[in-house]
Amino acid sequence: MSTEQILINVAPGETRLAFLEKNRLSGLVLSRAGQESLVSNIYLGRVTAVLDGLQAAFVEIGVERAGFLALADLQPHGEGRREDLRRDQIANYVSEGDAIVVQVLRDPEEDKGAKLTARVSLTGRDVIFSPGQKGFSLSRRISDATERERLTTLMEKILPEEANGGFVLRTAAQEAEDEDLEAEVRHMMERWKTIEADRQGAEAPALLQRELEPAFAALRDFGGVDLEAIHVDDGDLFNRLKEYATENTHDLLDLIQLHKGPEPLFDTHGIEEMIDAALDPYVPLPSGGNIIISETPALTAIDVNTGANTGGGRENNALNSNEEAAVELANQVQLRNLSGLLIVDFVSMRRRDNQEKLQQTLRKVMGQDPLRPHVVGFTKLGLAEMTRRRRGPSLSEILAGETAAPVKSAETVALEVLRAVLKQAAAAPSAAFSVRAAPDVIEALGGPVEAGRKEVEARLGSALALNADADFRRESYHVEKA
Repeated sequence: MSTEQILINVAPGETRLAFLEKNRLSGLVLSRAGQESLVSNIYLGRVTAVLDGLQAAFVEIGVERAGFLALADLQPHGEGRREDLRRDQIANYVSEGDAIVVQVLRDPEEDKGAKLTARVSLTGRDVIFSPGQKGFSLSRRISDATERERLTTLMEKILPEEANGGFVLRTAAQEAEDEDLEAEVRHMMERWKTIEADRQGAEAPALLQRELEPAFAALRDFGGVDLEAIHVDDGDLFNRLKEYATENTHDLLDLIQLHKGPEPLFDTHGIEEMIDAALDPYVPLPSGGNIIISETPALTAIDVNTGANTGGGRENNALNSNEEAAVELANQVQLRNLSGLLIVDFVSMRRRDNQEKLQQTLRKVMGQDPLRPHVVGFTKLGLAEMTRRRRGPSLSEILAGETAAPVKSAETVALEVLRAVLKQAAAAPSAAFSVRAAPDVIEALGGPVEAGRKEVEARLGSALALNADADFRRESYHVEKA
């Protein structure tokens, strides 16, 4: 997915980045004061506990909770046979009290500390540098054979023998000039030397390198040839972005624009409405069908529904709707940052070749996701299974909080109120009672639950005094003697 425009809105307490492709929201990044991400930060940590049972260690990095370092994120790349690695032990690498350089893979959440790795890497615009590795490799997305040959020849020429790490050329490298790529390779090695020097003089826990602010990281990560404009509505950030681009991404300098219109930046591009749509579980499809996305703590369930029959037969309509849904689903998964286990209930198809065609389409569109979701396949019940690595909370978790628990209906709460009245009446048989509750609960007492209310009033020998209070949440109510 290519980014054509980046819109940056700075407001008190929050900076928002919207990424647009064909005037459609393809990504949203939120950075809130006091909740800044730790992902990609590099720390000198202190091992506080080694857990043989879990084959993991807890590492103090200077934040509220110790981070979690699994054995798999501690073992060196490409060393040893698979069976040897399976018999490996966390105690072979770290002991309690050790100082160790780690990088954050995932932010802390709820009662869990940050997920850490000892396989540190530095990300640049065109290359990723991995200390301790050797040689170089090219992104699989660089498909042009001539370009791959050019980059291979260039790296063989410029990579010094004393290189203190290995390199991966990112997809953006195919757009890089030779001199720019060479400069970044050398800059990466110098950055790592600086980090190593800082590590020698630091006492754990200590921050060795902080990741770029989201706005600057966006220039680094999304500044491809398809990028047409970067709009920012804050003068200070505009100037700082200009300075960064002058030094690091000079080809983007003219794309950075300061928004001065009478309307807020996001309003002029309809971003607020797009964000609301990204929270809606119902996503319409062009053909008239839809997908319904339901996030739960355990998994994300996606239901695909076909539109009206427009000819071509039921099987063909089902295939067309499913392939259309697969493309839209790939967009929604990235936009909403859905992760973990994803289960998709596509429209049922009888022909096996159509099922295989849909699976190929699903693998293709999901393969464009930088997090590389794993399409497991279809179950015996015809449900598609996928997994996607978690990189922070989903968009709905950020904007709406945790996945909501079921809310009792107004009728259910109204019946609870009547039981509460009878309970209090048992202690004061001759008393009259008043009820204060949310408006829809009071309405239910005069509607669907009216028969029950009248029965309670008959037992009491007096009418209930009903008081609607808009400040009450639905499940809150108060019963007292009148």
